This record gives sequence, structure tokens and C-alpha cells, in this order.
Amino acid sequence: MARIFQSFCVIVLALVPNHGGQALAIGSGDFTHHEALDEEDKFHLFWKFDEEKIEFEAHVQTTGWVGLGLSPNGGMPGSDIVIGWVKDGTAHLTDRYADAKAEPSVDESQDWELVSGYENGTHTVLRFNRKLTTCDERDRVINDDTLRVIWAWHDEDPEDESGVNGPTYHGPNKGARATLLLERIIPDQTSSVGTAYTVDLLMNNVTIPNQDTTYWCHVFEMPKLGGKHHVIKAEAIVQPGNEGTVHHLLVYTCKKNPNMTIMPEGHPGHECYTPNMPSDWRECYQGSILVAWAIGSGDQVYPEHVGYPIGDEDDSGYVLMEMHYDNPLLTSGIQDSSGIRLTYTPELRDNDLGTLEVGVLVNKYHVVPPRVPEFTSAGFCNSQCLNAFLEEQGQPIHIIGVNLHSHLLGVKLNARLIRDGVETDIVRDNNYDFNLQFTRMLKEELTIYPGDILITECVYDSSHKDSIVYGGLGTPQEMCEGFFLYYPKFNLSRCDSMVNIGHTVGYAGVQDFTFGGSFYADIDITAPAHMVNMSYEEVMAAVQWTPENGQIFSDYLMNSTFYSTCQGTHQSNVDIDSLRGWADPFPRGVKRATEDICSRSSTPTPDPVGGSTALRPRFAAVYAFATFLLSLAIMG
Repeated sequence: MARIFQSFCVIVLALVPNHGGQALAIGSGDFTHHEALDEEDKFHLFWKFDEEKIEFEAHVQTTGWVGLGLSPNGGMPGSDIVIGWVKDGTAHLTDRYADAKAEPSVDESQDWELVSGYENGTHTVLRFNRKLTTCDERDRVINDDTLRVIWAWHDEDPEDESGVNGPTYHGPNKGARATLLLERIIPDQTSSVGTAYTVDLLMNNVTIPNQDTTYWCHVFEMPKLGGKHHVIKAEAIVQPGNEGTVHHLLVYTCKKNPNMTIMPEGHPGHECYTPNMPSDWRECYQGSILVAWAIGSGDQVYPEHVGYPIGDEDDSGYVLMEMHYDNPLLTSGIQDSSGIRLTYTPELRDNDLGTLEVGVLVNKYHVVPPRVPEFTSAGFCNSQCLNAFLEEQGQPIHIIGVNLHSHLLGVKLNARLIRDGVETDIVRDNNYDFNLQFTRMLKEELTIYPGDILITECVYDSSHKDSIVYGGLGTPQEMCEGFFLYYPKFNLSRCDSMVNIGHTVGYAGVQDFTFGGSFYADIDITAPAHMVNMSYEEVMAAVQWTPENGQIFSDYLMNSTFYSTCQGTHQSNVDIDSLRGWADPFPRGVKRATEDICSRSSTPTPDPVGGSTALRPRFAAVYAFATFLLSLAIMG
């Protein structure tokens, strides 16, 4: 499984489906979440939480010790660990921490609390809890970040809590898993709907090319409904064996076209963004996003007051499904018939649901240099775009969830709102995992008004890279996107920005160039003389990238100007050409001070995103010189 990572660690939380061929009791049955942590289903975790505390119940197929840990990266060092066992009818639990790949030390502050524990001959069951924030420097804070849970067990109980007679090395009984412990789950109420139907949109034996990334497209005709319905649930259907290949999918509603190209039954479809794909399929991208699903996100169940509209007078009756296949081993001969199951009902809900994408334009001019531990890129929805579509709608929208998306280098992602000069987080994940892309449902809905600005920011770790990673569709390339789930649905589908190309290449020494106008085209460098005839990629690769100048480049770009644009659906009358920004400063707001519950004092207001509005002193000279070069290029 893509979400299981091997590690030397100690930890355990589990749920066991069988006990000697019979179901194992699940304790009080009051837990809201559960996962099997290992592929053999020997280790299951149940848990629940409130604003202050989290409580677990681990069911593990062993009569020895079991362990659970919260790790920074899936390994032992730096982990916050609890180990417990049941011996002679008495349950034991110890709070520990690990500085190395060795037996975890007992923590002086015992913050994990044992609630109960027992054995039944084949399994050990332990129930325990902990505050989300303990203020113990050895403990990891449990928050909305993606967490790496490490686990292990042994078949024997220890003689002592620690030392030579402490817990014996777990051997192969260990692993790690990325999860969201504080995930807010929408209850599945589809069974209570009086009338509901399902439709499966499935690829048809697609032969996946032996390349690392493939985007495959297929147009489907939806059921003829005779009137408006609401989609209330979306379930991924992944062909067994292809769980690590099917990475994410998007379903777009297509523009009305009586001549829509429909493939004959049995046709597999076409690779997206290629000449082989029928040209009229591209019009589907002018529709809105019906579903956005990614690996690890599970079923999408919508709150009972919203549903995605289909079958109304604006509906063409056709949808385009775009599937992202990930094939890093370049395996040949993989075939796939995965897709999505939509549950829909004629029992209309109060509000139409929509998805708005905000982020960085996807193209090669989005640059992440090598050897930089924290390189920042960000995109925003300019207020002109948002205002125009809100005015067309005639009312504000309400955000209910956000899915954050980058590729393999992303480590810290967030979505933010600026209102009246004040900047607040909508969602944040400072421990992002490419293979666990949940839609994060908000605790409280967020209303968006005219004048508001939405931002998606990504921080990348390229310290292990020796060459530049460019923006693009492929998994080895990079993205920075936020998909905002909201209601009521309006006609804005995408709202993106990117650093002006002149600033990017100006840092590398380019003084002048010509440009065809398409942000997917190449530039033609005309000055300085020694760079004439060099390609964009050659110019950027010629920079001797170091952690220091990579960080300078990050700050320099975030303090430059941005091109911004938006895209409406085919139902909109908004003139998007008039809304483009060609030299927008990156929007910045003041962040409110946050209370540190451990010190009970307010923390200083951090710098605006992407660096301070005033550059750090040690970067100021470089920034000034680069700006001077750019001014010469523009004047020339």
C-alpha cells in the first residue's frame, strides 16, 4: 500500500477484525475513527478526539508488548512513543521518546494515560489517551498536520519497563503510516435518502504507458435525468492491484455541444493534452469541477445541506474524467479500469456545491531550484476576479473544505484568506504527504465576500535534488494548488497566478528576451550576448545553485510582481480578459498574534507569507542588484 512505509520504529495502534475466526469486540463502540495500520490486519486503531484530548484503543494480534509513536518523518529518531502490555491481568503503559534507532527512553513526564487493557489469548487491547498539546518538549503536538504514525509489537511482555530486561527488539513487526488523526468526517447519510441512484464512471482497460506520469481522458454520457438532481457522494473505484498507480482524478462537466465526440463502446479513451485527444473534449475544461479525488482521500460525502447539481438546464449531459496514473518504475503492460462512483438523488438539498481551484499556474516557469530545504512558491486569486464573479452571483460563497495539492517536494502547504489587511489560515499542513491527500473539512464554514483574497502556498524541500524541478503535470515536476469546496456554486472555476517570467530569468542574468505570449511557449533570449541562443532551461541550470542563493531566489521571487488570471465556466458572462493582472504585487496581510498555550503569552506577529515586506538585510544587496538588472532589461 502506498501509505505504508517501512521503518525501524516502535509503535502500535490497532483494530483486529478476527479473533480465532470470530469477531473481536470493539470495546465501548464510541470511537469515530479507525484504521488498520498493517497490510495483514493484525494491527488496528480506533480513536476519537475533542478540542483538548485524543483517546485511542489499540487491538493487536499479540500477547506481548505493543507500541505507538508519532514520528516527524516515519522513522524512530524524534518520535513521541507509548509502549504498553498486559501481564498477569494487569495493564502497563509507559510514555517514551526516541533519539535514535534504539529502545526508546522513558519520558520523565508521563503524559500518556492508561484507561484500560486486557488480553484474551490471542490479542492485546489497550485504551489510552493524551492531551493534544502537553507542553513537554519530548512530546509531539497532535494537530491538523498529516502525522506519521509508527507502530510495532513483540510476542513477549518485558520483564521491566526499561534496561536490559525492557521491551525486546520488535524485529519485522513494525511499520509506519501517514494519517490525519484530527480529520473531521462528514457522516454518510445516503442510506437515509428516500430515492438515490448511482452511476459508475470507469476507464476501459487503459494500457498505461511505461512513463512516470500519464494523464488519461475519457468523456462519459451521464444518465438522462429529466430534471435537476444533486450528487451527494463520490467513491473511488480502484482496480485491485493498481492502488499505487491510480493517483488522482478530476471530473469536469462539459460545455453543451451537439457534436460532442463520443468514443464507441469499448474504446479506452485518449491521453490528455495530446493531438490524439478530440479537440471538442478540451471544451470540457471550460466547465466546472464535479469531483476532485486523490490517493488517500477516501470517499467524499457531502454535508446534508449541499449537493453538486446535475441534470439541470445548463447541464450538457456529458462529463470528462481525467485520470492521473503514476508509474515511477516505468512498468509496461499495466491495464486499468478504475474510476469513480457517484451517488445522486432527485431530493434536492438547499445549496448547489462547487469547487474552486486557486494556486500557481502549471507550467515550466514555476521553478524550484535544487539544494534548498525550504523554497516557497505561492499563488493567489486576485480580488478583481473574485469580485466580478461574486457580483455576477449576487451573493457571497461559503467554503466548507479545502484539498491541498503539490507533488513530491511539497512539505508544508496552506491556504489563507486576507480580509481588510488581516491574514488568517483557512487550512494548514506542515507535514504534507503526497500519498495522503484528504479534503480537509472546516470546523466552521468560511464566508467569502467581495474584496477578499485567497492564497495557496507551498514550501518545498529540494535539499536532496541536484537539478532544478520545474512546474508541470508530471509527478517528478511540481504543482501548488488548493481546491476549495464551497456553496452556492458560481461561475468561477480557476483563479491562478505566477511570478512574471522576467523576474525569474532576470535572476539568472537574462537582460532581455522576446515572448510569444503563451505561458507554455519558449522565450527567445536577446541579451546579454553570451546568453543568446541559450534555452530557458539552459539559462536556469547555469546558475550555481546553493542553499544560500536558492533561499535568496525564493525571497526575491515572492517580493517580485505576479501575473494573475482567472477562468469562468461557459455559463458566465464575465469578461475575464479585463481582469488579468500583469504586474500585481503578492498580496500580504498582517497576521494576528496567536496565544502560546504553554507559555500563556502571545507570540510575535510573524512576517507576512513568503518573507517580510522588507527583505532580510543579508539579502537586500542581492535583491537590489537583481532589480537593477531587470530595470535595464525593461528600459532596453
